[in-house]
Amino acid sequence: MMTLPAPRSMLKFRRKYLPWPSLLGCLILLLSVLAAAFPQLLAPYSPVAFDYHAILKAPSAAHWFGTDNFGRDIFSRVIHAYRVDLQIALFSTLFPMLFGTFVGLLVGFYGGTAEALFHRLVDALLTFPLLVLVIAIVAILGPGLSSMYIAVGTIYWVFYARLIAGEVAVQKRLDYVASGQVMGYSHARILFRHVLPNVITLALVYWMTDMALSILLGSSLGYLGLGAQPPTAEWGVLIAAGKNFMETAWWITIFPGLAIVLTGLGFSLLGDALADWLRPASH
Repeated sequence: MMTLPAPRSMLKFRRKYLPWPSLLGCLILLLSVLAAAFPQLLAPYSPVAFDYHAILKAPSAAHWFGTDNFGRDIFSRVIHAYRVDLQIALFSTLFPMLFGTFVGLLVGFYGGTAEALFHRLVDALLTFPLLVLVIAIVAILGPGLSSMYIAVGTIYWVFYARLIAGEVAVQKRLDYVASGQVMGYSHARILFRHVLPNVITLALVYWMTDMALSILLGSSLGYLGLGAQPPTAEWGVLIAAGKNFMETAWWITIFPGLAIVLTGLGFSLLGDALADWLRPASH
């Protein structure tokens, strides 16, 4: 039986070892996932319990990251915020990645009027600052994480679609696609069994970076009062709560900020590692 010739799959590993930045990224995300899954085991205090005898205490052996203006333990609140912020990273990017990849496959493969309309849509969206669009949608729907997911999903799928559409437009000109058409394969089989495995790497790598950016976006909305709402432990909410105490209680904002930077670094390093691992092997 004839088999469909295909280019070197982009899913082949180029290396069989992990460079130290990749190991660091995996370690950061592993610890982040553990903190999100078992915050009650790592946090010594309740994230919402007030202690009026420990208001604005500096970092110490009793309170590693200090306390806030209600006596709440900052370390415990930062740990419990991992669950909320990783949820933001996943839920605000999963739909854009899946839907955008699907649309990109269709647009890139069929082209024509659909492709022209899609590019006009992208051009129209890019004329506005994306953060302003997200804030506008959230303001209309009302503050909260659900509104943020809807706002991000409404806008950000176009970037995955544009990325995948450009690569599919290149792939469909290769011999293996023409061979599949000559052999009578359906468009669905060519797209999802042969083209998709050779373009999905781009979406996965972009997804890692997008999750890091979504944490920044979620924290920004939380800071503005449009994302997670107090007393929920979320890094943006924690930073907003400490903005009036920067001179006297810097730890309220510094430690949540460091958590944002560290988690974003983990996603970025993992994205770089995926790009490296899944690069086509050279012969």
